[in-house]
Amino acid sequence: MSDVDRLLSDYIAEHRGGGEADPVEYLDRLAGADREELAALIDAYLQRAPGRGWDAEGYRGSAAERLVEGLDRSFRGRAGMWPSLLPRLRNRAQIKRRELIEALAERLGVGDRTEKVAGYYNQMEQGTLESAGVSDHVLDALSGLVGVGADALRRAGEPLGERPASGDAAVFARTAQLDADYAPAEERLAPPEAPRREEEPDWDEVDELFRGRTEK
Repeated sequence: MSDVDRLLSDYIAEHRGGGEADPVEYLDRLAGADREELAALIDAYLQRAPGRGWDAEGYRGSAAERLVEGLDRSFRGRAGMWPSLLPRLRNRAQIKRRELIEALAERLGVGDRTEKVAGYYNQMEQGTLESAGVSDHVLDALSGLVGVGADALRRAGEPLGERPASGDAAVFARTAQLDADYAPAEERLAPPEAPRREEEPDWDEVDELFRGRTEK
C-alpha cells in the first residue's frame, strides 16, 4: 500500500469514526505530487461522504457557519477561495489577523502604512478585492507567513467562474474550522469597494502592491 493510500484510508476511518479528521494533518505528511494526489482524493471523498446530524443551535455562531459565510463570499466575490482559505490558513499558522497584517506590511516595506495594508487585506478575506490586481510581491510575503506557496495562493484567488479551486485550497475550504480568537465576528463585515486609481490623487505604493496589476 502506498503512503497516499494508507493516509487516505486512515483519514476516512477517522472521519467515519466521528473524530476531528483534519485533512491538513494528513496532507502535511506528504509533499509534491503525493500531497496533491491525497488532497484530491480527500476532497472527492468529502463530496460523497454521508452528512452528519444537524444541530441548529450548535451551528449558530460556529466555525461551520463562518465557513458557509466565507464560501458565500467566495462565490459572489472577485477573489476566488480567498475568503474561505485565508482565515483557515491564519488559524493553522496560529497568527491573529492584526499580527499578520503588521508582519505583512513590514515584509512589503510599508510598515508606516499598516492601516492601509489592513484595509486591502480585509478586502482579500472578504472577496471584494480583485485578486488579479494583487502583486506577486504581496503573495510572496503572505506565503511566508501562512506556509502556503505563492503560486497556490494565486490559483486559489482566481474567480470561481473561471476555474474551480483544486488541491489543498479545495480541501482547506471544505473543512475549515476557525478559532474565534483568530477570526473575530467583525471580520465578517464587508468593507466598501475600493475606488479606482483615477479617483485617488493619493495613490501610493500600497495601492500599487494590491491593485497595480490591473490598473496599468
